[in-house]
Amino acid sequence: MSVYVANHHSSVLKMHSWRTAQNSIPYLLPSIKPDMKILDVGCGPGTIAVDLAKLVPSGHLTGVEYLAAPLEAARSHAAREQVQNIDFRVGDVHALEFADGSFDVVHAHQVLQHVRDPVQGLREMRRVARKGGIVALRESASMTWYPDMPVLREWKDLHMRVSKARGGNPDPGS
Repeated sequence: MSVYVANHHSSVLKMHSWRTAQNSIPYLLPSIKPDMKILDVGCGPGTIAVDLAKLVPSGHLTGVEYLAAPLEAARSHAAREQVQNIDFRVGDVHALEFADGSFDVVHAHQVLQHVRDPVQGLREMRRVARKGGIVALRESASMTWYPDMPVLREWKDLHMRVSKARGGNPDPGS
């Protein structure tokens, strides 16, 4: 099971809504072809997912989130943008409910820090990517706070303890 320490409070979803394919995953854009099938794991409010769906007009994008709550915002965003080649589902990265090789591209943005077993999540993403497909992730290697101040060290310690207690992995690169 995945966890999200910040939950999906409306303020968190609003903060994540500034993310676009152009400002968050420019490295992936040159590889996208118009007929691709794409899976966006941890799609949140759907802003990156909708941008990617626009790039695959004869393809399809599926967004997955571990809870239903943020998917309402994602569906609303897709409707406002008049993007129809997209669907959103509840799913767990540890056990994706898709056949082997279902997608040309499997994408995740800042997801591994929120999952119990990042390696299993990566295995699942690779499993559902077609042979020769792309698994693309933009992730944090570890959490850092700056400047180095006692109050920020205390905040980081609290955040790490809460993340770990809820089953997350706040330093997925370690």
